[in-house]
Amino acid sequence: MALPSSIDTAFVRQYSNMLYILAQQQKSKFTMNTRQEGCQGESKSFERLGEAVVEEVTTRHPDTPNNEQPHTRRWVTPTDYHTNSYIDNADKLKMLIDPTNEYAQNQGRALGRQSDDLFVAAALGSAAAGVTPTTASVAFKDESISINGDGTVTTLGTLAAATTEVNITLAKIATMQQLFDDEDVDEEIPRFWALSPKDIRDLLQLAAATSSDYVSLKPLETGKIVQYLGFNLIKSTRLTKNAVDSTCRRTIAWAKDGMIYASAQGIESRIDERKDKSYTVQVYSRMNGGAVRMEGAKVHECLNKIA
Repeated sequence: MALPSSIDTAFVRQYSNMLYILAQQQKSKFTMNTRQEGCQGESKSFERLGEAVVEEVTTRHPDTPNNEQPHTRRWVTPTDYHTNSYIDNADKLKMLIDPTNEYAQNQGRALGRQSDDLFVAAALGSAAAGVTPTTASVAFKDESISINGDGTVTTLGTLAAATTEVNITLAKIATMQQLFDDEDVDEEIPRFWALSPKDIRDLLQLAAATSSDYVSLKPLETGKIVQYLGFNLIKSTRLTKNAVDSTCRRTIAWAKDGMIYASAQGIESRIDERKDKSYTVQVYSRMNGGAVRMEGAKVHECLNKIA
């Protein structure tokens, strides 16, 4: 008589001794491409100087004129952010891995994404202005001309609208370049444009954006378009949708000194034992940061079709 098989009792399970980090943005993509400043105190002001004027000399020995130059300012009020995770010693004994370093790295990535969210909010939001941070503010639509979803441009005082939205086009890119040039933005100042993954895909389907006659790299081979028409292109998933109908993505183009990111302290991580928690390991990370749009002439948005 055949005995029932019991070999399955000898089966074993094998577990990996590595911790797999799920797909996510690894670091801030925007703050490194802005003017970075320190900030000691609750807020910090940044002085702005407008254009000077000249007068024609019409007589001999004229009185010396006094032409006042326009002074204004912008304010950054940084905010504190932190995150913490516990790793219980009893749990570590039950695992094949020690996740301490990975926890700290993961927290750093999260704070980097938070920095990018601060940048986006400041670029398209109201900028603190005046004698104090709360004296006055300037709305984005009141100092920046943008590109509507159909490729036309706005007027000051009007937000970009979806209208008959289209994908990113060469015409939109050329229009964005003109917006900077019409404002006499120095061409030596690096220009950046944050685009969505779909925008990059759409660009890769444009012959002029992938031809070696127009770009030095090989976009169709690498799948990347690094620079085009003077803009350093940054692929990001942190961009927001148009609030009115959500059919367009609000992409942001800026000159490097048109945005300021200020911080009293960058991302800092600490790994300590907690005596009050039975010597549990604590992984703690924090940062301080804030951003402000310094000048509407150097920050513009373009609405691009999402689907």
